[in-house]
Amino acid sequence: MAQSSDSELATTPLNELRLWQRYHVHLTLLYGLAILLAMVFLGQNVYDLRVSSELSALQKRLVVVVTALADSVDARAIEQAPLDNSELSPAHQSMKKKFSKVMAEDVLLQSIYVFRQTDEPTQLRFFVDVVRNGVEAAPGEAYDASSLLTLLQGFSQPVVEDHPQSDSFGTSLSGYAPIRNAEGRSVGMLGADINADDIEMAKQEVLFSTLSVFGVVVVALGLLSLLVAQNIRKPLNQIIDAAAAISEGKFDTRIDLDRKDEFGIMGRQIDKMAMQLQQREFIRQTFGRYVSEAVAEDLLKSASDTTLGGEERVVSILFSDLKGYTTLSEQLPPAQLVKMLNDYFGAMTAIIDAHGGCVIEFLGDGILAVFGAPQRMDNHAEKSVRCALDMQERIKTLPEDWKVEALGEYFSQEGKQDFGMRIGIHTGSVVAGNLGCPSRMKYAVIGDSVNVAARLEAMNKVLGSDILVSGDTFNQLPVSVSKRLHSEGVQKIDGRERSLPVYAVNVESEI
Repeated sequence: MAQSSDSELATTPLNELRLWQRYHVHLTLLYGLAILLAMVFLGQNVYDLRVSSELSALQKRLVVVVTALADSVDARAIEQAPLDNSELSPAHQSMKKKFSKVMAEDVLLQSIYVFRQTDEPTQLRFFVDVVRNGVEAAPGEAYDASSLLTLLQGFSQPVVEDHPQSDSFGTSLSGYAPIRNAEGRSVGMLGADINADDIEMAKQEVLFSTLSVFGVVVVALGLLSLLVAQNIRKPLNQIIDAAAAISEGKFDTRIDLDRKDEFGIMGRQIDKMAMQLQQREFIRQTFGRYVSEAVAEDLLKSASDTTLGGEERVVSILFSDLKGYTTLSEQLPPAQLVKMLNDYFGAMTAIIDAHGGCVIEFLGDGILAVFGAPQRMDNHAEKSVRCALDMQERIKTLPEDWKVEALGEYFSQEGKQDFGMRIGIHTGSVVAGNLGCPSRMKYAVIGDSVNVAARLEAMNKVLGSDILVSGDTFNQLPVSVSKRLHSEGVQKIDGRERSLPVYAVNVESEI
């Protein structure tokens, strides 16, 4: 893009914006805020997940400990001891020794104890109690468990508290498992506590590590957002300046943004748009003389060539006509007839364009198209035949587009003819170029080859075919296409002294 003067830079739309109104500033703030909120949310979830994971690990550990210890306890000794026994028997001392050894190996355990139920299930009695720090309960000492439902469940199955619980001995996370005798009856319950202080300490460690990671990520993403904003500002300025120039009619403006990202794509698209607007400006002045987009595109390649005349070319001419159009025009209301023709012409033109052909004009219900002009085409014969086959395929499905319309009701009536067309194709010399006068002209192809294509189209009625191709076209077809054709012999062409070999295309077979 040409260098702008100082006065032009001073009046650029971007310079009219305040700093806080600029997109890259908004993006930086929004990006930073979004990252911050995302990190807060992520940090909270990570913290909760890690705390939950730590708590879950402790709970599983407690379940394993209490279950293993409960299985190792002498249930018979507990069962035989009176509930109110306050003396330390050899059985008590043996259990205390075992529990003390376990606590020495596991520093998180704060206490291990055995409860027995009285006649009132929520009123328990200690059988033995081992505490790391603090006062131990004496054998037979009463304990009210009426508010501790999880503890009471421990007499029937291994359980662990969901969260730390408080009682007269302090706050702890506890696990419980039943002690069963040989008959499988519960004679007591073994419990183990982890001090809540240890749990809170674990939470603090998790919180500290989470916040540390959060802080590092926030700083890194903050710096990244600033770099992104700076990386956006320069190409955005270029795009704004280019868009402003194009809006003023400077269609020769180009950004030439050499980037591989979205801005690069946007820059190339704007350059493409500017080029197309430049072409459109030229088309606005010249397109009224032409009827085909292919002609207009060819004209753009040689913008100065708008003179009358033409050049001789060997091309393939395709002429198509609707079957029973006279009947259709008599039976269809004018509005529906126009709708049918417009849809038909639109569908067929799209196929012709796709095969590189050029629609010269519409003749009532007929279409005259040429392959090999205005753009040169080496395989115009093959292209024309393949195009004809696709046109025949498309016209079969065209009534499906009208099913929900009034036009569809006509074709669905019993006894109505099928919607179809006939096509004639001939390859030969024509004069292709501008026909008319200096103030009004059109692109045309003139010559006997056009008449032959039209006669071949009409001959389909006699031979009962849908597509007829002259021998001149057949001789230029590759084997993959010519194998779909069969000879109809040498036919006399109306208005022509010489007869021509004629071939019919088998529409149902595949290339």
